[in-house]
Amino acid sequence: MAKKLDLKIESMEPGKLQGQLIATAKSKKATVMFDVIKDLVPLSEGDRIVIEVLEEKPKSLDKYVFCGHGYKVPSEKSGVDILSVWGILFVFEPQIELELDKKYYVCISKRERRRSRKKAS
Repeated sequence: MAKKLDLKIESMEPGKLQGQLIATAKSKKATVMFDVIKDLVPLSEGDRIVIEVLEEKPKSLDKYVFCGHGYKVPSEKSGVDILSVWGILFVFEPQIELELDKKYYVCISKRERRRSRKKAS
C-alpha cells in the first residue's frame, strides 16, 4: 500500500508548544492536518506539497523536507486515520486504509510553485 496525496497548505496556526505549528493541507478529495516544528521543517502557508505514506523506507530521502516512521493510533472520530510519527500527528480525512500495529513512513516533499504566465502584448 502506498498513498500519495497532492495538497496545498491552506493554513498554519500556532500550536500549544513553543515553535509548533498545525498545518492544514487540502486537495479536492482530502484534508491532512499535521504538526510542524518550524525550525526543523521548512514549510509555509501556500506551499504545494506531496505527502506519501509508504510501507517501506524510501531508497533516497534527498527529495523530502520531512520523512519519518510511525504507527496508526486509534481515533474517537470516525472517518479519519491518525498516524503518530514519534509524537508528530498526521490526521487524514477521509481515511487512507491504514492498519493498526503496522509501521508506515510518512514523507513530505515540496512541489515547484507554478510560474505565472506573462500575457502577450
